[in-house]
Amino acid sequence: MIASVPLILFPFCLIAAALNDALHFKIPNALSVVLIGSFGIAAIIVEMPMSDLLVHVATAFIVLAVGFGLFLIKELTGHLILGAGDTKLLTAVALWFGWPGFLTTLITITLVGGLLSVTMVALHFIARSLPSLTVRYRPIAALASTHIRKIMCPYGIAITIGTLLCFDASPLLNDLIAQVL
Repeated sequence: MIASVPLILFPFCLIAAALNDALHFKIPNALSVVLIGSFGIAAIIVEMPMSDLLVHVATAFIVLAVGFGLFLIKELTGHLILGAGDTKLLTAVALWFGWPGFLTTLITITLVGGLLSVTMVALHFIARSLPSLTVRYRPIAALASTHIRKIMCPYGIAITIGTLLCFDASPLLNDLIAQVL
């Protein structure tokens, strides 16, 4: 029964992160902390071997380092590539999936992110073409008034959708499901 707790927390935190990112362009640190903590609980529940644990932790540290580097590009160039909240959320996901499961997940997240970016740009042009929409819906008005190069993409949505699509690529999640069933 206790194995179901991390299984509930995992998608809940991801969905909460996507909603926060969509509404406020922020992913609360608490969600990433809960994901990391629930990973620890899950690893204990399934009695994850130390070698597997080290692979999961190493995968997460690599993702954190690369994500932090991408975030720092903003400081150097002024162009945001990946936000700090996105980096922390992606690190927590990498911890849950380990290697090579995270590779499949990352590819899926990237594809969903590309689709999301194209959708944001399309909505920008639709909003600029149909002023009546901007009068009725304030978020569309904000998108219409934004310069095309400054459109922000709430990547937490892509991280959530891509991760949930690859749920079965995580051996840890599969082991937890096996214990619940």
